[in-house]
Amino acid sequence: MATNTSVCAICDLRHVTSRSIHWCPECEEALCSDCSEHHSLSKGTRSHKTIPISQYQSLPTFVTDIQQFCKYHNEKYQQYCMKHECPICYKCIKEHGKCTEVIPLEDVMGEIKSSELFRELKQSLGDVLENIKIIRGDREDNVQSIRSQKKKITMEIDSIKTRINQHLDKLKESLMKELELVYDNYKYRIQSIISSLGDQEDEIKRCSTELENITKYASDLQTFLGMRNIQSKVTDNEKRLRSMIEKQSVDNVDLRLSINDKIHDIFKSIKKFGSIIIKKSPSACITIPIQKTRQAQISAPNRMQSINTISVYIKQKLHTACYWPSGCSRTRTGRFFFTDYGTSLLKLVSLNSQGKTDYEINLSTSFSSFDVVCDDENTVAVTTGHPEDVRQRHDLGICFVDLTKKKVTQFFALPGYPYGITYNGTSLICCVKNKNIHIVSCTDNSITTIPNTVLPMFSYVATYADKILYTNPDRHKVFCCCYDGTPVWEFNDCILETPRGITVDDRGNVFVAGCYSSNVIVISADGKQFKQILNKENGLNKPNAIFFDKLRNQLLVTNNSSIANLYDITYS
Repeated sequence: MATNTSVCAICDLRHVTSRSIHWCPECEEALCSDCSEHHSLSKGTRSHKTIPISQYQSLPTFVTDIQQFCKYHNEKYQQYCMKHECPICYKCIKEHGKCTEVIPLEDVMGEIKSSELFRELKQSLGDVLENIKIIRGDREDNVQSIRSQKKKITMEIDSIKTRINQHLDKLKESLMKELELVYDNYKYRIQSIISSLGDQEDEIKRCSTELENITKYASDLQTFLGMRNIQSKVTDNEKRLRSMIEKQSVDNVDLRLSINDKIHDIFKSIKKFGSIIIKKSPSACITIPIQKTRQAQISAPNRMQSINTISVYIKQKLHTACYWPSGCSRTRTGRFFFTDYGTSLLKLVSLNSQGKTDYEINLSTSFSSFDVVCDDENTVAVTTGHPEDVRQRHDLGICFVDLTKKKVTQFFALPGYPYGITYNGTSLICCVKNKNIHIVSCTDNSITTIPNTVLPMFSYVATYADKILYTNPDRHKVFCCCYDGTPVWEFNDCILETPRGITVDDRGNVFVAGCYSSNVIVISADGKQFKQILNKENGLNKPNAIFFDKLRNQLLVTNNSSIANLYDITYS
């Protein structure tokens, strides 16, 4: 895509500045009125359909970032590899020669906007939004209901009180405290659900707006590739709603008063005024069918495979120019990023796709640099870790580095020393020393925490679907939990000592770097299987950071030295 859509790309090549009026999705270029007219008449481009630049700019970023030309060969995509789930040009055929399912791209994306998959995605957005509204309304009604029940019980207690003496007043006070405690407890729980549903509602509305804009203005390829982003959010929200229902989080709460049958004998034997009874019943709204998880996918579904089919081959050794590369990441275009946490260097290093150093950004004057994650091609987020000289560096949190300006443009403070970080598409997820894992929304900068996830220093985190994966190097364990902190599984085996870096492939397999065991193991998505795939014999020396490149099926591992290893991952 054009880097500056406000300027005509053709005029810009002639060193003339002209304001763009139109956008050609086929050429991926902004055009002024004169160039647009020539574009519509030229034999090679007269079939191209242009759109107003304002309509193009209304598309979501993840759609406009989709390339229609191969980033490796600069040729137009013509075919689609079902195995790797990616479009390819005619020059890519050599690399996909062993792939059995390579089909013409037009067969995959033909009439995509009128396809059943697109219709189901649009319907799914509406279904989730409607169910959010229904459940939220039901929870609000429940608050009103228990408020009325509380008032009724209070009146009943007061009525009884008028017929008894001061002895009953003390018992009444005890019961009222119980009532207030129960009421506050359940009101807080219900309102927490309402708040969560509000956030989901906002997210689904945004998705719905983005889908409308994609429908109107995106090219077929952009629509085809962009749908997966929205589908992921929709599926995540459906799972959250299902989780609420399955965990009985939306069961109705009723407050009842139970009066002791021996109230008349209170002077002699009754020691308790009564008790508050909690009666739960399924909410009527759970009978509303939530649209089933759709089995039809935009591309071929991943089959559950044993981790024993995973093979690893060394691809390249990278000289990171770092004393201790504690963090690593990679962009979709293949650029590498490393953070240097050694001594006083504290810098961010960029390597191009061939492994050559592009530039370094020194962060030591204001910030430390521990782990790094790419938000997009032009921005990375860096955690500060534990600064070596706390007397001079008091900024603890997340630095947002603008790669075009080569400097920190934004800083988000956290209440402790941050270490491992990952990005789930909407939020940054960060380990904070001696505190729960923090989730920072990239839309409104709000912070939430995942309970029961207090971690020590040098912990790392990853995410897949609706799960959070994180390491605890002090306890030599790997944990998997839901976003609400519910444990799913934990891994603890002597084969893995001081686990640090953690990452996930597109099948849910979890790759973990064992620092003191100098190895990398892979754990199955359900946590029941594991396999060592790399060790000292493969050139590992106290590995720390690790990153899985899902686009290329490659694993990047940093050592306790300036050398990082890049491996090809295959699934036989």
